[in-house]
Amino acid sequence: MNPVLVLGGGPAGLSAAAELAALGAPTLLVERESYLGGNPQRWHYSLLAPDLRPAQEVMGPLLSRVENHPSIERRLSTSVVRAELRPKGYQVVLKTQDSTETRDVSAVVLATGFDHFDSRRKYEYGYGRYPDVLDFKEVEQMLHEDRVVRPSDGKPPRRIAWILCVGSRDVQVGNPWCCRMGCVVSIKQAVEVRQRHPEIDAYVYYMDIRTYGLWEDLYWKSMQEYGVKFVRGRIGAVTLAEGGSRLIATGEDTILSRPTEVPFDMIVLASGMEPGTGTKEAATLFGVPVGPEGFLTPRVSDLNPVDSGLPGLFFAGAATGPKAIPDAVTEGMGAALRAFQYARL
Repeated sequence: MNPVLVLGGGPAGLSAAAELAALGAPTLLVERESYLGGNPQRWHYSLLAPDLRPAQEVMGPLLSRVENHPSIERRLSTSVVRAELRPKGYQVVLKTQDSTETRDVSAVVLATGFDHFDSRRKYEYGYGRYPDVLDFKEVEQMLHEDRVVRPSDGKPPRRIAWILCVGSRDVQVGNPWCCRMGCVVSIKQAVEVRQRHPEIDAYVYYMDIRTYGLWEDLYWKSMQEYGVKFVRGRIGAVTLAEGGSRLIATGEDTILSRPTEVPFDMIVLASGMEPGTGTKEAATLFGVPVGPEGFLTPRVSDLNPVDSGLPGLFFAGAATGPKAIPDAVTEGMGAALRAFQYARL
């Protein structure tokens, strides 16, 4: 039996590879980066919502299962540059910096993940111009290192604002969809800051709070137990205060129907999810249909999100749309089972 190709080494890809190996299938795991773990590893996620578990408690066992299993061939810093459907499976060409290699695989799981929205495209917020305007993945790394300071001067901030839906639910930048995770991750970060540094005031500016399912509890806890303040409204611009020592967030409080102009020491932008570069490339390589948002389109998304409708090709995780890590892991297992069934036919 030729190996099953798993393309992508994030949570969904790791889950798929580990499950395939547990089923007894030889597995070829290909990751374009030099490490496994995807965005959680790249950005050093700290705690995961809603129960504030360390990310390593989730990612560590997955990484260990994949790195220590003899049936999983791991190819890092490697891309698939050509794919051709065969009577049974696919023939793919793998490319590294120094070489190319042709391999036959019995099935394919596309777990190519997502990219964070580039907050510089929302120029009015000053990301990339003002050092104390951060993307929330950068704050995640600060929390991981337990060092919450202003990049401009290395001093602890006194007031931090989170601005939700940056690059999400935004027709102007071409991303009308909800990223599903911006609200809960921002609230989780505000809680972490208040837990460790209760002297820091935390504000969250939002259009709507979308903490679906069990994550709603974290929303209420953030206010009742940690004193996080929520402001319903939109920030229109971020500028430097006179003297350049603080940031000014200018916008509208839509509850009170009045303009606001509030000084902050740091501002955090909750950047949304977009189709990853690998997802776009995979769609072209394997001839997979994509939706208007650019994510891969399952054959019947409501009933079976892992089946592509194409022979031997299956999806997992954020390749098909914004996903939380538990959802990506679950889909990885489902895609592995379907790929194993196809490979054994």
